[in-house]
Amino acid sequence: MTQDKKPGFLKRLADALFEEEPEQNPTQRPKPAAQRSVAEQTVGDPAPGLDPAFDNDEAAQISARLAAVQDEDGRVAVKRAAVDWDFDEDFGALAVAEKATDMAVSQVVFAAKLQEVIEKGDKGSAGKLQLLNLDEIKREAGDRWEQMAEKAQSIAEQVIRHRLAPSDVVAPYDDHSFIVLFAELTEEQARLKAAAIAREVRERLLGELGVKDHGWVKAFVTDIETLQNASAGATPDEAVLSWNKVFEAEEDCAPPLPGPQTIDADLQSRLGEVGISYRPTLMTTKGVIGIYAPHLLRLDALNRILMGAAAFPHNDAAVTFEMDKAAAKRAVDQVRIALKAGQRTGLLHITLHTSSLVTHSSGLIIDMFRALPPEFRRFFIIGINTQTPGVPQTKLWEALPAIQPFCRSVTVQVTTEFSDFDRLARAKVSAVGIDLEEPDIGEITPTSLTRAILPLAKHATKAGLHSYLYGIKRREIARAAKDAGFTYLNGPAIAANTAQPIIA
Repeated sequence: MTQDKKPGFLKRLADALFEEEPEQNPTQRPKPAAQRSVAEQTVGDPAPGLDPAFDNDEAAQISARLAAVQDEDGRVAVKRAAVDWDFDEDFGALAVAEKATDMAVSQVVFAAKLQEVIEKGDKGSAGKLQLLNLDEIKREAGDRWEQMAEKAQSIAEQVIRHRLAPSDVVAPYDDHSFIVLFAELTEEQARLKAAAIAREVRERLLGELGVKDHGWVKAFVTDIETLQNASAGATPDEAVLSWNKVFEAEEDCAPPLPGPQTIDADLQSRLGEVGISYRPTLMTTKGVIGIYAPHLLRLDALNRILMGAAAFPHNDAAVTFEMDKAAAKRAVDQVRIALKAGQRTGLLHITLHTSSLVTHSSGLIIDMFRALPPEFRRFFIIGINTQTPGVPQTKLWEALPAIQPFCRSVTVQVTTEFSDFDRLARAKVSAVGIDLEEPDIGEITPTSLTRAILPLAKHATKAGLHSYLYGIKRREIARAAKDAGFTYLNGPAIAANTAQPIIA
């Protein structure tokens, strides 16, 4: 290569690294002997240590430039460009910006999915929203929050995603909360899943971060139409703020359980998460809704949502007892809250299994009602479900006198084969009935309805008892039951479930 050709790579590299700014008053400095010997090499001779095949002229020039920037000790001072960049601060800002972008994208996807579900208009695919709020943990942690925040966020997101169905969508709301679209759940089912997520997050935070459970995690559910209407015509940022206002107006559906929890881990695993709503019950003789029956849901270990009679395990008295106890306690609490708030509450018809009253519980549920003031007991009708596997019919006659003194009245749920109505009347039972959700009932056909189910009302009336038919899903069955003389009716064909037993 000659001087008029393009400089080679090493020469350009040396120019870039070692170029010095010209001095205003340059002075000549004597060169050390080592430098003079390098500079005085004959042009064209290879520089020491370089391959002879390397361009001799260029190698000599690079060697000379290196010699020119050496100090008196023969060391080369590498030129450093001034960089105004703080790694921790700028890299952190970059991470925050990237996280904010991801959050915004997730919220846009969420909004699009919300709109899609709304436009689809399929009631069976109605979506529900849930917000997990870690604000309380942040306040509790104080200075430790920065170290705990990322881990807490990761735990919450892991639990949420584990519980999601393929059609669900999750998006971060901010640094410590999420919004979830349950695209195929009813509001009742969404509350159950939201509560399960909240409690599981609490357990994980307690186990992995040592955060005590004082209700730090909250869950809220609202219907998608309310959410959509709140954000109609809003910008993406405004929509997120409007969603938060909607959630703030809802009740926490996973409040921390008061007092010490005595359920062991194995039983809790079998039990899963239990949710309770209320079925408005029509009093056919008066034509009004005046009674509410607890309706249970259970999210089991397989992430299935089981409802009504199907929520109770076939042969697990311990789990059945915990579910019955939860229904009874929730009903008592709901009436107490309503009366304190000056609201008008209906009568509560709580159906409990025979085993929960006298076999498994050692009378714990009966003691719950025994402790109530007499004027408070009048709100509760206790039903005894005799369809408990492995429990003999004789236990019914033991349970009746045990619970009767501590409630308004007692009813008995029976099978279609039951015939001893007169004995129930002598035992001062007020009503007898059938729940169509019980597995023993099976598929309801015109024949089974007219021959096995509807005649119960006639037999009950003959013995001086009221009668009820619960879990009615078809309007034609509701009409037939009313015509047959049933006193009390409930189910989806009568009225939708409510979160509270309040009479409007």
